[in-house]
Amino acid sequence: MKAIILLVFGLALLGGAGYGGWMLYQKYVLGEEVAEPAPPKEVPPPPTAYVRMAPIAIPAIGRDRVEQFVTVVVTIEVVAEQQPRAAQNVPRLTDAFITTLYGAVDDKSILQGALVNIPAVKEKLTSAATKVLGDGVVRDVLVQVVTQRKL
Repeated sequence: MKAIILLVFGLALLGGAGYGGWMLYQKYVLGEEVAEPAPPKEVPPPPTAYVRMAPIAIPAIGRDRVEQFVTVVVTIEVVAEQQPRAAQNVPRLTDAFITTLYGAVDDKSILQGALVNIPAVKEKLTSAATKVLGDGVVRDVLVQVVTQRKL
């Protein structure tokens, strides 16, 4: 009886060792992946469209007078399905952008010394456009041109 148990136990060990060897052979020698699930496919982002805005001129007011004019030309990247609605709301977007930029110039959050911090402008305009058009509509705000004219 002991001989049969030892024989079955030995065959089980040999079978396990053979299976392990075969798996290592396939993985390292043949270079095949063994039973790995395929990663889920990423859903592509929805198509986008662009809404061009008129240039926005903001005066940077100092203590006694206007020190410089900052002009920003912006294009808004929106979800293509929402492009007609965004085009209809261009006056509201312009008003929101002017309000945001006036406040940012006043508290100097977009100015680094006398220079305009473009990433800060982009961040502020993106949040203003999202407030006007809603979440999930605005993909990006493209700051095309920033000019400064000192007076």
